[in-house]
Amino acid sequence: MSELPDNVILITGASGGIGRACVEAFTTAGARVVMTDIDPAGRELAAELGEARCRFVEADVADEEHVQRIIGTAVEVFGGLDVLVNNAACCSVDEPVHTTSQADFDRLISVNVKGPFMLCKHAYPHLCERSGCIVNVSSMAGVQGERHHAVYAATKGALNSMTKSMAVDYGADGIRCNAVCPSSVLTPNLDQLIAELPNSEEVIEFRNAINLLGYTATPDQVASVVVFLAAPAAAFMTGAIVPVSGGSECGYGVR
Repeated sequence: MSELPDNVILITGASGGIGRACVEAFTTAGARVVMTDIDPAGRELAAELGEARCRFVEADVADEEHVQRIIGTAVEVFGGLDVLVNNAACCSVDEPVHTTSQADFDRLISVNVKGPFMLCKHAYPHLCERSGCIVNVSSMAGVQGERHHAVYAATKGALNSMTKSMAVDYGADGIRCNAVCPSSVLTPNLDQLIAELPNSEEVIEFRNAINLLGYTATPDQVASVVVFLAAPAAAFMTGAIVPVSGGSECGYGVR
């Protein structure tokens, strides 16, 4: 399907997991993609897709100069910007507030809140030109909270609130702004973290059980919702916080 022929999409945190799946889904939909990540592993995927379809920029979304360079690349190489996907994020260590270090707090705020803020700020004039849209990849942790991840959950709650407020501010400019909220997702980074835990099998079983469908989402299942929100089919959706969670928020379904 070519739902987004030649649209220009900027995806952060694109070297792996949900971000990489978004790159693949958007290019399948006919779009041209600028993918960025602090991890240079995304260069390989960009090379596979070809320069006419995809470019990779190694950058840190917590650095404003890097953010301006990322957006500048999209405009210079592909002529503009239609969709911004704020996917880059870092997750907290398994700590409650009273044992979370100042360094971890600062990094979580910088990447998960300041990063999307700066990207939206600098992308705004270009999105205005094309009545573009913003899709923020948030988390159910920002809706419900999560044990021992209070600061991470706070950053995602902030991203959800920013999504709604931008929808209010930018609707008159023709810019839509929505967020997707996955629960647990089978990303390589998370799988590695779980594998290192002494009770990894128990964690995997619990992760599957909290979803009413009985299994954990894959990155491409989240990416398909991101593409939908960016596509014409979602033209009348803005300010939505969309769960992609297997029904985990409904409660009383843990097996």
